[in-house]
Parts: sequence; structure tokens; C-alpha cells
Amino acid sequence: MYTYLKYIVITITDLFLACGYANAQEAYRTETFRENIKSLEVGIEGELLSEPYIELNGEKKIEIIFDVLHRTGGRYAYSVIHCDADWKKSTLLPIEYMNGFQQVTIDDYANSINTMTHYTNYKIRFPNENTQFTVSGNYVVQVYEEDNMENIILTACFSLVEPLIDIDASVSGNTDIDFNKEHQQIDFTIHQKNLTITYPQNDLKIFVYQNNNRNDVRTDIQPMTIINRQIQYKHNRNLIFEAGNEYRRIEFLTHRYNGMGVESIGFYNPYYHATLFQEKIHANTSYLYDQDQNGRFFIRCSECREPDTEADYYIVHFSLASEQMREGDIYIAGELFNNINDHRNRMEYNTETRAYEKAVMLKQGLYNYQYTFMEKGGLQTTLKETEGSFFETENEYVIAVYYRPIGARYDRLIGVRTISNSRLQAYYKK
Repeated sequence: MYTYLKYIVITITDLFLACGYANAQEAYRTETFRENIKSLEVGIEGELLSEPYIELNGEKKIEIIFDVLHRTGGRYAYSVIHCDADWKKSTLLPIEYMNGFQQVTIDDYANSINTMTHYTNYKIRFPNENTQFTVSGNYVVQVYEEDNMENIILTACFSLVEPLIDIDASVSGNTDIDFNKEHQQIDFTIHQKNLTITYPQNDLKIFVYQNNNRNDVRTDIQPMTIINRQIQYKHNRNLIFEAGNEYRRIEFLTHRYNGMGVESIGFYNPYYHATLFQEKIHANTSYLYDQDQNGRFFIRCSECREPDTEADYYIVHFSLASEQMREGDIYIAGELFNNINDHRNRMEYNTETRAYEKAVMLKQGLYNYQYTFMEKGGLQTTLKETEGSFFETENEYVIAVYYRPIGARYDRLIGVRTISNSRLQAYYKK
């Protein structure tokens, strides 16, 4: 009876929020809100190279993993919120998008073993016995202290797809603004398979991301032609991306020897420290192929069986030799920072070493990253100043198609396609 009454109270609360505050909210992102929350990952269970998209009522599961740095960890719970295509809270009530409970305690956790840094590793998988979803679209998981819903420690975003369309797509260095120089352009066609889309100009909302990075999302995309149930999006300048460069890579799997990109490893109580080789600006150089993982990271350690609980945390020292760029800031970018730019990944300039430097706490493993530049007061980063931009660069692009006809109350996610211009495309294909 208590559980039932609690669910009604939560539902009524959500009703007021949906009616009064949905439009005022900022878009949700995958991010942490405390310095001791580390190594947040959102993907498909059992798939290393995956984006957080699964089919509604399919066999696959979304997996969320994170660490809390503390000797005793703590007790945490989660709630799930349905979002619109812009990742803002939708007007649906929980009873309209899920079966189960709106507040669920996280029971899958384990303390670290034989590590210098003590932490607790937590895992959440969806769907589960307490949470089953009934509609497609975007979802955000809010994790908070079990006894205080207002103390949110992180949010994690994922999407459920009902595959009602097919998407053919391609990536080319031959763009509408240059030919095999600094950019890549996306062309794609939507095939209406199990759904008739009467007014695609109004009923569809399309998002295109590069390397799972929402900082440079492309939307407001209108079709070029509509022929025989095929909706074509071609020669659209809004689908031209800075090609960038391959990600840099490091690995530190043990304190016994230096890994890729690591100059030295030492223990200075209470942490291991990994000092990386000083790096150089790649702008104004020639393109050089390297097999990266498009900004991802993987937790690994060479002397353990369960990296999630046996990998240790290191203080990793980054250094980028450069003249000071007074008109802006340099950031270390990638999924190691959930593709968010703030004080946690902004580098500081050292006038004595004439280099940008940053010390970051990271869990043992393999990491992709890039150095990005942002003008002061700006919102968008660029790689041209730091990494260069080359049309040959291997990138992954996600095309997400949402559908809301007139009168509908939420955005259905009816198709997702991941494409790559990689020479190893078959390797990355799911």
C-alpha cells in the first residue's frame, strides 16, 4: 500500500512538472555533478564500440557504469525521465512511458579491491525487473542519494528506437564548400518502410552527431526531394562538418612499465602519477592515419581479472607545447570528460615550460582524446588551431530521426543509423 501511495505522489508531482516547467528546463546531458564521481560510461551491455541506442522491446540492454571515490561508497537510487528530441523533459507521465517503479535503489555495486584509491563501482542495466519501457524516444536517468532525491550526482542519457524506417547514408570529403580539404559532408535518404510520413518537413526532426559529441549537433534539416516514399537529404550545407583529425591515444595498464604515450609512472602518496610525453600542435602538419576509437575510453588493467573493481586511479599529467593563445582556451576533449568542456578539462598555460598543462584523475585503461580550442566567450570548439582538419580523417556519424505528427504528444525515435568513412568500417559495424 505504501509503495502504491508513493507512486501516486510521484506521478502527481511529475504532472505539475510536466505542465509547468518542461519548457523551461535545460537539455539533459550525460554528466556528473560531483568531483568524486568518475568513469561514467553509457553504452550497450557487452559491446565496446557502441552508442547508447537500443531497440524498444529488443534483446539488448543499456548499461550505465560509474565509480564513487570513497571508502564506503554510499546508497544511491535512480529515476527515469522521458525526453523530447531536444533532450528536454517531455509532457508524458511515468505511467505513460514505463512499467515499474519511478524510484529504484541501485543494488548492483562492489567495492574496489587492492587499489590505492578506494571506490565503489555501480552498474545499472535497462530494461530490468523494476523498469520496463513502453514508448520510444530519448531517456535520461537521474542518480541521486537514496534518501534525498534533490542531491543528484549524475545524469545518463540513452535512446530507445522503434525501427519504422531505413536510412541509407554516406560521408564524403567532396563537400559543397571545398573539395577534399578540411570538411566532410553527410548525405542520406529515408525509406518509409512501415510508416507513411505525410509531411516530413514538419513531422520529422533529425539530429546528426559526429563521434557521439552533442556539442556540434546538426538539426533543422529539411529534405531536398521526396520521391516514391524516399525522402532525400543531399547537398545540405548544414550537414557539413569540420573533419578534424584522428584522436590521440594513451594507455596505462600497470605501474610496472610505461604504456603508450606515457613517459614515466611513479607513486607519490596517496596516488600513482602518470606523466605523459609532452605533445605538439598538429595543425599545419600533414594528415597521418592512426586507428583510434573515435573519442572513447576503455577501463583495463594488465594484472587484474575484473577491471571495474581492480583497476586503480592515476593522476595523469598532460602537456601540450605551444605559444599561449590569449584569445581563447585549450581543452582536453573526448568521452573521458563526457564531451563536456568546463574547468575539469580546461588546461592552464605554464609560462616556464611554455606549454598548456593539466593533471586529471583517470582510471587505468586506454583513452582517446584531442586538444580543442574555444574562443573566450564562445560556445563552440574547433580543432583547426590544435589538431588540424583533414578530409581523410575517420569519423563516425549518428543520424537520429524523430517523428511527431500533428496532435502527437511526444517524439518517437523511428530510426538510427551509424555510418563511418573508415577504411576499417567493417570492424566498427555492429
